[in-house]
Amino acid sequence: MDILKLAKEDSKKISPTKPRSELNELCPNCRQNGRVYCPHKPLLAIKAANAQKFDKTEFFGPSPPNLFVGHFSYPQITWGPTVGLAENVPDNPKDWYGWDFDKIVYARSMQIRGQVSSSVHIAKSPGFARAPSLSRIVLDSQESAMSINPVDLETHFSKKPTLNVSFHQINQPTGPSAPLLKMRVADNPKIPSKVDELVSEGVRANAAMAELLFEGFDEHYLTRLLTAGVLGQKDARRFVPTKWGITAVDDTIAKEHMKKIREMPQINEFMLFSNEYLANRFFILLLPGAWEYENFESWCGANSSATSCEYEGYFGRSDYAQKQGGGYYAARLSVCEALATKIKKQARVVLIREIMPEYDLPVGVWEIRENVRHAFLNNGQKFSNQQELMSELSKKLKLPLSTYICKSSVLRQRKLTDY
Repeated sequence: MDILKLAKEDSKKISPTKPRSELNELCPNCRQNGRVYCPHKPLLAIKAANAQKFDKTEFFGPSPPNLFVGHFSYPQITWGPTVGLAENVPDNPKDWYGWDFDKIVYARSMQIRGQVSSSVHIAKSPGFARAPSLSRIVLDSQESAMSINPVDLETHFSKKPTLNVSFHQINQPTGPSAPLLKMRVADNPKIPSKVDELVSEGVRANAAMAELLFEGFDEHYLTRLLTAGVLGQKDARRFVPTKWGITAVDDTIAKEHMKKIREMPQINEFMLFSNEYLANRFFILLLPGAWEYENFESWCGANSSATSCEYEGYFGRSDYAQKQGGGYYAARLSVCEALATKIKKQARVVLIREIMPEYDLPVGVWEIRENVRHAFLNNGQKFSNQQELMSELSKKLKLPLSTYICKSSVLRQRKLTDY
């Protein structure tokens, strides 16, 4: 089943039960809502320092080659290019790893999202042929998204963008936006020849992404291409909502790695990798056996917790990971990447994510992807048997080990080598 279609069915994930914070730095609103981190005070400081940058309707300068496509009211959507107003803020969230919440809030604050309303099938939208300005925005936005370097953009909005950021309990923060009247690319986007070739030939999206993956292009760039609607057969191209595109690319890349993993020898030892960033704690267990994958996600509150589990066997899954949404696919991508390119063996994998109350501002699934990637940067701990591994794991977990064993399809398995 097409993961892009399944992603549309994504529902809200389990929300954590958060303790009421007594920290003095919280604003009254955050104290009232029991938050641990307050994003409003750093936002006030950002507004005070940057108000003049937003006091206009026309902008010119280098901007990240990005395109944001919303998913509300699909297939009628709001989309537009991103205009960056801050220097030295990389477009790829992979480069944000290690930043604290304040710096991430700043990065989101300084990116204006242009707003254009249309159908995802942009060329079939009513009035498209009679609206050359809209046609120009589409073509310039797509060319910008294909560029591997920032591009000089000249943008005109119908009103001044308001320097504000929306904070959600589930979705990542979104920055200022304004209706886009027109835009112009003022320099030549740097589009790789291989990308230009695949786009011109109308190669199917999955095949094009697989080819570009092994040419060295990462998931962020592939998501830009898919979202901008430049991949696939020409008569079937459409804008893809950014949220769905991220998950679709994570799923596609992981499946390409899985093809190689299934042909690799099985790991012959028990290994544990771990990492923590932004109050998200990850533990990845590699057990001898043929490829299978199990993902736990636990919200750890002060007085209660909630744990979900998703599983897939050797041949993968055809249903959407409804309980965990895009986080499941982001974590699985990094695991598959490590097995296929670093460890070069297949294994039974159990991943445990424990989310602490301090993770009060979801920043996007890039945090999950990078957290797991950094776990594999070390050599991991090795054990002679599963009992030793589980004993060490129990010392590190926030929740009791039994929380996971009772729900696990992998940890309760018994093999002849265990005896």
